[in-house]
Parts: sequence; structure tokens; C-alpha cells
Amino acid sequence: MNRQPDYKSRQDIPEERRWRLEDIFPSDAAWEDALTRISRKSSDLDAYRGRLGQCDQLISALELSSQLEMDLMELFTYARMRRDEDNAAARYQDMTERVMSLLYRFQAAQAFLIPEITALPDQDVRQWMQEETRLAPYRHQLDDILRGRAHTLSEVEETILSNFGPVAQGIGDTFTLLDNVEIKLGSIKDDQDQTIELSHGKFAQLREHKDRATREAAFRQMHEAFGAMGHTLSSLYATHIKSDLLVSGTRHFDDALASALFARNLPRSLYTSLIDAVHDGLPVLQRYFALRRQLLDLPDLHIHDTYITMVDMPERHYDYDQACDLLRKAFAPLGQAYLAALERHLTERWIDVYETPGKTSGAYSWGTYKSHPYVLLNYSGTLSDVFTLAHEVGHSLHTYFSSQRPYPESDYPIFLAEIASTVNENLLMQYLLGQCDASTDSGRQEMMYLLNHFLESFRLTVFRQTMFAEFEWKAHQKIEQGQSLTADSLCQMYAELLDLYFAPEVTVDDFMRWEWARIPHFYTSYYVYQYATGFSAAVALTSRMAEEGEPAVSRYLEFLGAGGSDYPLNILARAGVDLSGPEPIQAAMQRFDQVLQQMSALLPEKEA
Repeated sequence: MNRQPDYKSRQDIPEERRWRLEDIFPSDAAWEDALTRISRKSSDLDAYRGRLGQCDQLISALELSSQLEMDLMELFTYARMRRDEDNAAARYQDMTERVMSLLYRFQAAQAFLIPEITALPDQDVRQWMQEETRLAPYRHQLDDILRGRAHTLSEVEETILSNFGPVAQGIGDTFTLLDNVEIKLGSIKDDQDQTIELSHGKFAQLREHKDRATREAAFRQMHEAFGAMGHTLSSLYATHIKSDLLVSGTRHFDDALASALFARNLPRSLYTSLIDAVHDGLPVLQRYFALRRQLLDLPDLHIHDTYITMVDMPERHYDYDQACDLLRKAFAPLGQAYLAALERHLTERWIDVYETPGKTSGAYSWGTYKSHPYVLLNYSGTLSDVFTLAHEVGHSLHTYFSSQRPYPESDYPIFLAEIASTVNENLLMQYLLGQCDASTDSGRQEMMYLLNHFLESFRLTVFRQTMFAEFEWKAHQKIEQGQSLTADSLCQMYAELLDLYFAPEVTVDDFMRWEWARIPHFYTSYYVYQYATGFSAAVALTSRMAEEGEPAVSRYLEFLGAGGSDYPLNILARAGVDLSGPEPIQAAMQRFDQVLQQMSALLPEKEA
């Protein structure tokens, strides 16, 4: 069976499998020239200070700010993506740090814009928005600024708050340093009595180890390692929450959740109804755990038993060309425009495919407005890698279609970011299921394997991320109510949530109460709930396209091209999904139940 070559350097990889960052800057020298040029222009905005009450000056200031931001992101993206090719490359570490410094200076330089705009008479700004065609790309941006008038500070205060940004960011950076460098994860013995030094990557592999004692040892060692730093990590996380409260309080919000939701113009009910709907769906999750215990033939189930596949399949390798062909076939329902854009991704060196020493791990989609999106992979040929390719290309094609809009409208809200990627995963799943021959034992086995993949994706994206969202809300509320956050109180809160989401079908080991301490997303507050809402919206969109065909596909493509031209709930509503209430989450729960029943029906009679 073919296997992925073990490339020792980037130069060993065929050129067509390495991304072409020269589409952003033809050389490092060109990057340096651009940095020098933009550094000189970064103070030009100051000429408009105090003059935004004149329509032509407002337009010119917005255009200059937009242009500078776009140019700076070209610089930043190129430097960071070059660094991601080899994180040991000192040149690109230096380039990244220099452009980050310039970005912070730019943010401080434009701090006067929003306070001055909010100080203008509302009727004047809205009249200009109607009459001036040059303001057309900025209409939503201006509408959002006016909406936030009550939470906008004076220029001096905005500058101070802007300068606080790197300090707040430093809290998360400190966790990253602890997480990746300072915390010693230790080692375990596997079932062959071999010593394994734990790392995050090794832990991800050991979660799926066939030997149960090895899995348990890995989980215990990982969480006890973080528990050994528990007092430091609890202090760090509490400080992070206090920084959230400082910003939200300074901006006159009732709490940090209100601040986070206001930024995306989302109702508080969206957050609370997500948690309520997921709580209502916990009985079906318990049935899933019961099926898992049955298929694994275990006397009881622990959290360290919830990551291993329930269904064995012969190991199968997909070379990169095969993976690309699968995407072409799976995404055919989205039409020719989508497939043409997909083909550019796959054939024009927009994707960096293979792992090499020093390359950033994992996968992401990024890029620049003036060039195109890129995808970073560490492709090894597993089915999971094929789904990762589908996922990241979904992000990239969302960016690609959104970038057809003027730059100020091109950046889609984070709230929408996980939808297109999950739609792609769902379409790939549908295609692969359609290739299974349910009349044969091997075909039914493959169907069960794929259905298990969907159920696990759902569990980890909807149930698990909602549990995380509930934890960080409770943690914020503790400090907002004047209570202290300690290692003991955080562990108690987390243990109660583990019991709620996993018991009684799953035994929760005591060391799992430290899991909160190793979750990086907790340092980006009120972010994780968007994984759950995004997954649920993607389930709804995929179902509509399967039921309605072209009309639903057309609405979906409009969704992809909407960028940041409107508020996220409005963009989604035009695509046919109303996330302001619990219905999409409830529908997603029903889909989880249906797939669970479908999988149960495929079991051999002795197991059913």
C-alpha cells in the first residue's frame, strides 16, 4: 500500500505541492520595500483628525484607513506564512515581529476615527451614506459605528484601550508559552512497555490507541501535568477574565458576554438558547454513549474511551490526487462556479500540502485580499486528512467569494466562519456514504464507519464546544459577581459540567476536572459557542440543498459572497437559516438522533 513520502526539507517536495507566496510579494526584498513605504504612510491619517465633519474628508479618511489596513495585512500574512513554512527561520520571525509592531502603531493612529464619527449628527452621516456613491462600500461599517455610539469612548480613552490590546494579548501568549514549552507533560508506558514522551501531538494519537490502559495512562498523565501547574493556570485564566471585564466595563456593557455578542449584533437569547437546546439533547447523547460502550464491548465507559473509533475499518490511504478527485465529485452539487474556484485552489499552488521539519502543525486557511486564499496542510493520506482538506477548502472558498466584494465588505464575521467548512465536510460525507454498497457486509461496515465519523464530529463540535461555552460563561459570572476564581473552584465547576454532559453512561475520572486548564480557546473569550452554532447552521444548509436543489444552492452561494456586508444573522437568514431562536439547534439534535438510529440499524443482529 502506498504511503506518504517522509520529506526532509521543502525542497524535496514537488513544486506543485508547495504554495506560491510569490503571489503576495515576489521576494523578501519586495516585502521590505513595501514595509518601508507603508511605514512612511502610517502617519498620514493624522491629517484628517478633527475634520471628519466634512463629507469629503470622511470619505478620504475611510479610504486611506482601508488601504493602509489592506496593505498591512498583505505584509503580515506574507511574513507569518513564510514563518509557518519553518518556524525555526529567524528571518521570518523578525519580519513577523516588525510588521506586528507596525500594526499596533496603525491601530493607535486610527483610534480617533470612531470617536469622531460617533460625535457627528446621526442624520448627517446617514444622508451622506445615501447620497455619496464613494461611501457605498462603507455603509455597513458606518451603520455599525453609529450602532455602537453608546459604547464608544473619547479619542484619548480609545487610544489607551488600544494600547492595552498587547497587554491583554500577552495573557494568552503566556498560556501558549506554558502550554507548548514550559509545562512538562511527562511520559507513560504503552502496552509494549515502551516509554512514550507525551506531547500534544502524541496525546492526540494516544487518545485513539487500541489498548485501553495506554489510553487511560495518557489521559491521566496529561491532565495531572496541567494539574501540577493548576494554581498558576487558574491565576492566569482569572486575570484573562478580569481583562475582559476591564474592556467591557470601560465600554459600558453589563458584562463581557454582552460585549462579545454586541460586536456581532447577536441577541443574548442566542447564547442561552444554544445551551438550553443542547441540554435538551443530552438524552440522545447518552444513547450514543451506550451504543459506544456496546460496540467497544466494555463493562463501563470512561472519557478516555470516547475518542477511539467504534467501528474498525481496514486502513486506507488516499494520495493527494485521490483526495482532490473526491472533493471534485463531492462538491458537484454546488455548481460550476464553485467547482471552477475549487479547481484554482487545487491546481494553482494555493495549497501547501506536506509536512516538513519546522512547519506549523495542523491546518488552516488564510491569504490576502489582493492575491487569493491559501491553505496550509500536513497531509499524510488518512480519511481524516481528506476531511481536513475539504474543511479548509471550505474556508478558502468562502474567502474567495467574499473577496469579490470591495475590501471594506470582504471580511465575513467570525460568527459565520465555521459554516462553509462544515458544509463541505457534510457534502463529502454524503458522497462517501453514497458510494457504499449496503448489500454487502463490507459496505455496511464502511457506512457505519462514516456515520461514526459524523456522530463524533457532531459530539466534539456541538456538545463539547457548548460545554466549553457554558464553563467560560460560569467562570466570567463568578468574577462579575465579585467572587474569586481559584484552582479548586474552577475544577469544581468543570467537574459538575462533566457530570452533566457525560453521566450516567460515562464514568468521569477525577483527573478530568483539570481539563479546563489545557484548553487554549478559553483565552479567546466567547468564541467556542460559534463552533456549535456554525455546525448546526451547516447541517441546516446542507439539508436544504439536498431537499430543494438549485434554489437552496443559489442562496448558499449568495451567503458565501456576502462577506461582511451585513450582520451575520441577516446574512444567514437570507440563506434560509434563522439562528435567533433554538430551532436550528433542535433540528441539528434531531439529525444527530437520525444518524444514531441509522447506525444502530446497520448493526448485525447479535449486536443490535
